[in-house]
Amino acid sequence: MLILDFDGVIADAFTECALVTYYADHDPDTVADKPIDELVAALPAGFLARFRTVRGYARLLGDFMAARETAAESIRGVEDYDRLLTGIPPTKSAGLVRGATAVRSALRARQKDAWLDMHTVYPGVDRLLRRHQGRGTSIVTAKDAASVWEILAHHQLENTVVQVVGECSDKRAAVREIALSDGLPSSAVTFIDDHITNALAVRDTGATSLWAWWGYHTPDHVEQAISRRQRRVYLPELTTLTA
Repeated sequence: MLILDFDGVIADAFTECALVTYYADHDPDTVADKPIDELVAALPAGFLARFRTVRGYARLLGDFMAARETAAESIRGVEDYDRLLTGIPPTKSAGLVRGATAVRSALRARQKDAWLDMHTVYPGVDRLLRRHQGRGTSIVTAKDAASVWEILAHHQLENTVVQVVGECSDKRAAVREIALSDGLPSSAVTFIDDHITNALAVRDTGATSLWAWWGYHTPDHVEQAISRRQRRVYLPELTTLTA
């Protein structure tokens, strides 16, 4: 059984994630009234630089909000990032997540084609999914399930996946539940994620957990992967990977 993360494994949505993060405190309808190209062009270079740093550490939509803080310019490691993220008041973070989700929904509804075009499938992933079609492939992601299904359909991949577990913050539990629902042990699962925390957590279930090298990481994550002997997987390997 194959279970995949979405952002950073199946598709690259860096610009879309940066966009909804930056406009999280704006009125969704006002944002969606402007062409996406115009919205992207208006993103400040400083914010994009901070977001690129934060993207390597983030697992959830709320984690992206650290990029809105100018202090993100000083992030040099996971401790700096964690300190900055936990320093954001929970009510503020929750409000920004709601705002970012609303902006995403508005853009998806009113500029669907342009919004979908911001999600590009990594080379070879489409062939991996098609090769496993009919074998119970699932997606477990922090992204909302409706968005994922629409992006898959845009790339004609919706029939390669049987389910999407969206807005997931506990991938270890999700993987166990998916395997159990099919009457399989976790050891029957091959899981791929680009965030080392998720890869290690799912590995503890007994699943074959692979750390996607083509996604987003940080030097801290590389060190952690080495110290924990976490197996990597590279894009060229997908041509022969079977789960």
